[in-house]
Amino acid sequence: MSASLKHPGAHLWLSEMFEASALLSAILRVIHPALYECGRETIQRLHQHAELQPALEKWPSVFNAVTILSNRETPLHRDNHSRPQWYDMLTPVGPYQQAVLDLPGVGLKLAYESGTVVGLSGKVLRHGVKACDGERICLAYYMRDKVHERMGTEAGQWMKHQHYENV
Repeated sequence: MSASLKHPGAHLWLSEMFEASALLSAILRVIHPALYECGRETIQRLHQHAELQPALEKWPSVFNAVTILSNRETPLHRDNHSRPQWYDMLTPVGPYQQAVLDLPGVGLKLAYESGTVVGLSGKVLRHGVKACDGERICLAYYMRDKVHERMGTEAGQWMKHQHYENV
């Protein structure tokens, strides 16, 4: 378990973020159902470890990791600890203006307003956000490859448009 989850304030934070975390998981269920199921199975297997129970009781997410970035520029990068077919969920929050999510590999610059939710393959697509005016945090939910390996869950497949043709 992450050392940050052992901090006394962590359980309060988990409680306060319960609804937002569950919502991001629900969005993943729509945009990448196979990854949602893969993440859900991994979390269920983590429940078998008694030392994780206190944190997992308040963890409503199928993602097994979250990073909080506060008021910082994020240089263009790729995320190295997941798999190419997995989506990260990014959502910025706060009273700020003119943030832009840059995805140069696909030629996109997206308005990155408070409450926006972006699902992307952070391992495949270089992405970054320059500094902006105001106060901003970004919640980055993702799955760590090593957690899935340790729990023996499948990696999940690439999301394909054919999935939506059968719905």
